[in-house]
Amino acid sequence: MRMVYTGADEEDFLDARGRLLIELDAWSQMRQRLVDPVVVGAMLDYRFERDGLLGRWTREVLRGALLTWFPRKVVLLHPDTKSVVDAVEALLDFFEDADLLDDRTEPLPLLRSYLAEIAGEFDAAMREPANFGLAKFWAVAMAEHGVDPLDELAAQRFVERVQRGELAVDKTLLHEIAYRHYEGDPGAEPVETTPVFVLAPDDRLAADAESTLVVRRLRRFVDWLGQGRTLAEVRNLPDLVGAAKKAGVVRVFRGMLVPVKRGAPLLADPLALWRAALSYLLDDPWAFEVADELVTEPGSIPMLVELLGGGSEAILRTVRRLIDFGLVEMFPAREEHYQDLLDFAGVDSVEEVPEEERQVVRLRPLGVRAMYDARVFNGGEALTLDDLAVETAEVLLCRLAPLPSEVFDEGARLWLREREPGQAIAELSELARRTDDFEHRMLAFELLAEGGDTGIAAIRDLRDHSAAGPAALAWLLDAGLIEPSEVTGRERTYSMVDVLAAGIRSAGRKRALEEFAAQPRPAQLLFLADATICGNPRTREVLECMVVAHPDRMVSNAARKALDWLQGPDR
Repeated sequence: MRMVYTGADEEDFLDARGRLLIELDAWSQMRQRLVDPVVVGAMLDYRFERDGLLGRWTREVLRGALLTWFPRKVVLLHPDTKSVVDAVEALLDFFEDADLLDDRTEPLPLLRSYLAEIAGEFDAAMREPANFGLAKFWAVAMAEHGVDPLDELAAQRFVERVQRGELAVDKTLLHEIAYRHYEGDPGAEPVETTPVFVLAPDDRLAADAESTLVVRRLRRFVDWLGQGRTLAEVRNLPDLVGAAKKAGVVRVFRGMLVPVKRGAPLLADPLALWRAALSYLLDDPWAFEVADELVTEPGSIPMLVELLGGGSEAILRTVRRLIDFGLVEMFPAREEHYQDLLDFAGVDSVEEVPEEERQVVRLRPLGVRAMYDARVFNGGEALTLDDLAVETAEVLLCRLAPLPSEVFDEGARLWLREREPGQAIAELSELARRTDDFEHRMLAFELLAEGGDTGIAAIRDLRDHSAAGPAALAWLLDAGLIEPSEVTGRERTYSMVDVLAAGIRSAGRKRALEEFAAQPRPAQLLFLADATICGNPRTREVLECMVVAHPDRMVSNAARKALDWLQGPDR
């Protein structure tokens, strides 16, 4: 099962959460252990909101969950410290039995001991109303007055009666909780996914800095100053003067703007000059916000306007300043960007978007470096490919899979170089067996193949595995390492379900079904019949997609019948 959901869609996590709870319930019945699903579900929610590492548990994680997050957010109808601690212990034991714990999880005896140690603090924290979050404050108040918080109409009436003074709540406490909520509550709010910065080497950055407009202008400006110019002569060059002063290559002396002699070496070093002048640009909060918004992915002009405000003219003006410093580049939107344009511009056709706004902006290597340095300087979290090289295989693949192929290749190279070949093969093979994410499994095979004959042999060894076997055969077939006759019908169907499920999640229902729907109708109907008995856990998801999105009504109806059969009482 996939256990890393860093940066994943909430829908994907909720699907995994549901499957984990089902398996935990079966495990608890076999072990005859009572487990509160509300507590376990809340613990999984906490891990998803913090970093998405569902299988990584430490004392720090337990403390944050039980002494801050639970008191803020979780409403237990019958609070019982022992049942909560027992449920958390059961979750950890289940993960250990199912081999789902992350390699960086602290030893379970240590975690069990820590749970017992903080049990008293947990009980006190859960009973103290000052620890409640805003939503929990209202939920508890409603429950005390016999109002169901999930009944929206009844909840609204309750709030209105409180506002009219008909019902009493602790207004002082409410104001304190509301203030904390609106000011930000780091221990209880979802944590932004730490971005991965792909840092270019200094020689590449130096070459890029050499070609920036700001570096060329600063050099020409200092040459033009000569022995100095009056302030009146430079009055119309505020940005250039500001950048030059910030960089330390000019200064004001007796009413004149004069070069700084010690700035000469700086002028000869393009990267150092660029860095020295950069703070002038990033001191502008607007410029910083635009650049920071592009850290995770490129953005269209309408998207930046929607997220940051200010209007298109202000955004375009700021983007041009960022271009002058070499932080970003702007290019005409291509077909893959059109939907983004339509969504953020709120129009029905691309032609309705003004031509100057049909642009996409992305960070260049200098911009990546600038935003990385700024984040680190401000004490923020930032990851590089070197950081990922010491992470687990699943974290690596989860973080690199959405990035461009050349970034994936470089990150994979660093990860493989960091460990002995045997260790890498063992870790990747374990991931391929455990995960139910088709893309991650196929990427694991790609990295295994980097191990040469030994890695290929490891993929072959997975052929008989119930879940990884069909994918391994598909990979070996695509690589030309086995003959098509060696692949059974069940394995083909299993792999097709994997491919369709992955496509649905990455490209959406309509696009994922286009290629499938292009096949002859009899072939599609045969696939539906085989899919119900191939044993792939994603079959239900694929059938549900076909029921609502397949363009052929006959195939759609057949998918509905297959889904009904799959969900029958005996299955």
